[in-house]
Amino acid sequence: MRGLGFLALFLAACAPMTAASPPTTASPVAQVQVSLVDFEFKPQAFQIAPGTSVVFKNQGQAPHTVTDSAGRFDSGTLAPGAEFRYTFQTPGTYQIYCKIHPYMTLTLRVG
Repeated sequence: MRGLGFLALFLAACAPMTAASPPTTASPVAQVQVSLVDFEFKPQAFQIAPGTSVVFKNQGQAPHTVTDSAGRFDSGTLAPGAEFRYTFQTPGTYQIYCKIHPYMTLTLRVG
């Protein structure tokens, strides 16, 4: 009987093992937040890599917009607490402003 137990243990140890596949996870999308508060974008200038999502959050008391001067996007009016998300795919310089308060500007470089 002992011989059979040893044989079963030996055969189990020699059985082919299947390697578990490593878990697949999607690479996280880069994300940056810009605050609209006190009638300015914070930060007012920065650079990101293509494919980065920017979340514009109105943290002030007044309504604002996030508008690209070249007409590529416009958030519409963002009430206090609202946010707008845009993923920048195309390299270049984006001049962004608030239609309600045109002196509010942001320069964003992608690339």
